[in-house]
Amino acid sequence: MNTEGAHYYIEKGIETWLDHKNYFEAIDLFSRALEFEPHNPDAHLLRGAVYVDVGDLHLALKDYNKALEYNPENIRLFFDKGTVLFYLGKYDKAIRSYEKFLSEEPHDVDALYFNGLSYHFIGENETAQKLIDEALALIDKSDDLYPDLCNAKGEILFDLKNYPEAIDYFNKAVESDSASFIALYNVGRAYYEMGKLEDALEYIDAALKIEPKEWDVINYKGLILMDIGRKEESLQCFDKIIALHPIYFPAWYNKGVVLKQLKKTEEALEHFDEAIKLLLDKKPGMTRGMCLKEFKCE
Repeated sequence: MNTEGAHYYIEKGIETWLDHKNYFEAIDLFSRALEFEPHNPDAHLLRGAVYVDVGDLHLALKDYNKALEYNPENIRLFFDKGTVLFYLGKYDKAIRSYEKFLSEEPHDVDALYFNGLSYHFIGENETAQKLIDEALALIDKSDDLYPDLCNAKGEILFDLKNYPEAIDYFNKAVESDSASFIALYNVGRAYYEMGKLEDALEYIDAALKIEPKEWDVINYKGLILMDIGRKEESLQCFDKIIALHPIYFPAWYNKGVVLKQLKKTEEALEHFDEAIKLLLDKKPGMTRGMCLKEFKCE
């Protein structure tokens, strides 16, 4: 009787989730199934998947862990768990989950991609590059994931300071997906690091045509204009960011740098102080000296 009750609520929950997109009602239905069968791995898995859809990754992870506790043979779920951990920024744990999945499915391109990114984000770029290369070797250029893989490869090469080859991969991403503002932005960043400021500005402007309100891209344009000597235009970039997103501390700091160059020392100091205040709000354990060091790395 209890089994039939759990099955009914699971089936109803799937219908409510997938056919009617009523996510919170689906969560309630899967929860009702778990009242009948608290150890039902399917109910935990499905409720976890709906939590992912509504953006509650912590509850999704809790359900995925329960599902794996009750059914550790569900290898596919290690990929899903890894992806939740990835988006929670828990890259070391994500790697362990992806590698459990890849031990059974070594040619899964999505898992290779996300595992590669996880290694990249913890600074292990040689391993990251190997995984991304494996994924690239498995797919055709027409695959939807191809531009993301090229961009990932470019970002790894960028971190390794191989800017010309990074640009080659970013351009491959652009050729595959002309609307990829992030790849255009990354080409601009690479040219900036190479000191090719006019080329950098061309790509940054192209990225801004696609996403005109992206703070990081506007900030880079401001930095390039500052270095070119077009200081008033660079101030306009930083002012635009501050108007759009006043807690974006790099814009306050960078505007302070331009103001200092323009000999507006008092106004510059006010912007430096605001940048430090915003960074301390974000990272309360830091000192003012640590803040200034971080600004120089931005």
